[in-house]
Amino acid sequence: MTRFQELAKQQKKSEGEVMLPSLPRLQEALQELGVNDAAALSGMRVHYQLQGLPPRYFGEVSLPMLSLKVQSELPLVCQRCFAPMPQAVNLVFEYALCDEPPEALLEDEEVDWLEPDDEATVESLVEDELLMALPIAVMHEDACVSLQQSAGEKPNPFAALKQLKLDK
Repeated sequence: MTRFQELAKQQKKSEGEVMLPSLPRLQEALQELGVNDAAALSGMRVHYQLQGLPPRYFGEVSLPMLSLKVQSELPLVCQRCFAPMPQAVNLVFEYALCDEPPEALLEDEEVDWLEPDDEATVESLVEDELLMALPIAVMHEDACVSLQQSAGEKPNPFAALKQLKLDK
């Protein structure tokens, strides 16, 4: 019996904190998004809570259930102005544990299917969910402050041409 199956069957709770170095794929993805602040990366912590839930029926099949809560602050960087843009993440997932998912489970959009695997760890599950939660393009919703301040400071290049025409 895997650790996930044991937690689900006994409806126990497991919680803890994971540091970013334990999540190499997430660290690489953050660096690809332009996060180069070593202090922000090394200080990033991910809190998780994994809780076994009562079994739930999907069609005629009763399956053990797990709930995962993930909380962190991702040290993202705006891709437009390159300013730090930390983003709080509070994720909640429910999983049904089974080797082959019944049709009713595949139709349920609120419950994910998790295949029991002896190799699976809480860290890999947390990392998978955080990777899927990363935004494709990180940008301030409104115009970036540093870009607003610099806008309008440069002279219009056509104003110089207009002045040349007027001087003749």
